[in-house]
Amino acid sequence: MARMSEYHFRSNATLLVYGVGAYVLYRILSSIYLVFFHPLAKFPGPKAWAVSRIPWAHHVIKGDIWQVLDQLHLQYGPVVRIAPDEITTISPDAWKDLYVTKPLLPKDPYSQTPPLNGAHSLFTAADDTHKRIRGAIVNAFSDKALRNQSPIIEHHATRLIERIGRERARSSNGVIDLQKLFGYATFDTITDLSFGESFDGLEGDKTGQENSMIQNFFFHAKFSTIRNCLTRFAPLDIFLGLFLLGKTRASRTRNWKNAVDKIERRLAKGDVRDDFLTPVVGRIDESGVKGITSKELTTNGLAFVIADCQLTTVALAHATYFLLRDLKQWARLAEEVRGKFERGEDITVQSTQGMVYLEAVISETMRIRHPTPISLPRILPKEGRVVGGVFVPGNTVVGINLQNIQTSPTLWVEPESFCPERFLPQTDERYDERFDGDVKEAFMPFSTGVRNCIGSKVFLAQARVFLARLVWTFDLEMQDGQDEWLDQKAFLVFEPKPLFVKLTAR
Repeated sequence: MARMSEYHFRSNATLLVYGVGAYVLYRILSSIYLVFFHPLAKFPGPKAWAVSRIPWAHHVIKGDIWQVLDQLHLQYGPVVRIAPDEITTISPDAWKDLYVTKPLLPKDPYSQTPPLNGAHSLFTAADDTHKRIRGAIVNAFSDKALRNQSPIIEHHATRLIERIGRERARSSNGVIDLQKLFGYATFDTITDLSFGESFDGLEGDKTGQENSMIQNFFFHAKFSTIRNCLTRFAPLDIFLGLFLLGKTRASRTRNWKNAVDKIERRLAKGDVRDDFLTPVVGRIDESGVKGITSKELTTNGLAFVIADCQLTTVALAHATYFLLRDLKQWARLAEEVRGKFERGEDITVQSTQGMVYLEAVISETMRIRHPTPISLPRILPKEGRVVGGVFVPGNTVVGINLQNIQTSPTLWVEPESFCPERFLPQTDERYDERFDGDVKEAFMPFSTGVRNCIGSKVFLAQARVFLARLVWTFDLEMQDGQDEWLDQKAFLVFEPKPLFVKLTAR
């Protein structure tokens, strides 16, 4: 009996050794194939990244993938292989090849967070579903709609300045965290536009209930990034999803109920004002054949809130930081704003259009630090495609990273310098001819094609009015100890950091 047990033990041990040996041999042969014989072997990049997704995933979870990709492009050139089946490009021509082409290239499914209620938003919907949803709500984002929505944006700009004044009065030295208040202002504005009611984050100091939903949204961005990354490493994604989804279930249920209640109240009021819901009043279609369903409306409302709140907050905070880091640019913006308006309330969505330096500041902020330093991956058809002048084999994942293409030294003069002047008209006396070397075709901060950012005009309207009102009302001075402020991690968006600024009323 003992001999029999010993025999089985040795047999099992031998099988284990053979099994491990076979797996090791498979991995070695697989690695050799991926590095030297795979259809993507011709593209440069680190060998470890060509063999496995693990290096890529490590930096995604670490929150510095955008920085690493920057270094890889500097080392290997405009096209880099970053995974066994994926390349990244910073060729300006790739914008057209990947995002404007017909038929549209599908998104990489691993890059998207599945809708929690089963109803798609514009971010996740594909093909006819995307076309149907966008067609139902597109009129809410037209130039005419924006003109009619302007009083809502301007109302919250006024409340932002009032809240800043209250915070400054309570501070012993006039120093406040401006990033937090930008967050409240953008949150109030976008909830008002998306749900028909504001969440009144700017009034939190009066009620004693500061709003925590903004931080929850940034946590959601981090969670979604990590979850999407780990979907490539099943079953890790299942365990993480169950843990985090369970941990945040109560918060998500509360947010969903709040959104549904507000949307229902807004729809019940009818066509009483212009906001994002105006085009769908009385036009909800639960069939999913035309128009938009009630669940899709709620999903898109929440998606708009999350996206706009985060992007606009990050952009405004960074614009302020860059302006105060170089007071020459601050002085030029202050001269334009204060020279144009006699009263703060004269600063409106309409009156800030065509303010060339203000618009240049916003564009340069978006260029040097895009709020969402992510790639926009698409899957090529099986026959392959020419992307940026280079043939790429079929079924390859290809994307442009919004941050990398906007700060490459091969495309931009002094790419890390904050120079709004590069976006001024060449006839402007403040324009510098050295920026003739910029490849402006690379600058697509809202992407392009039929899947571009539908809310770009709303974002720009908020950014212009909020920033101009701030500059008109206060003199600002950045506090010491913030030299490392730009050292931020990014998960879909850059994580917010307090921006401490001393304000003096003019």
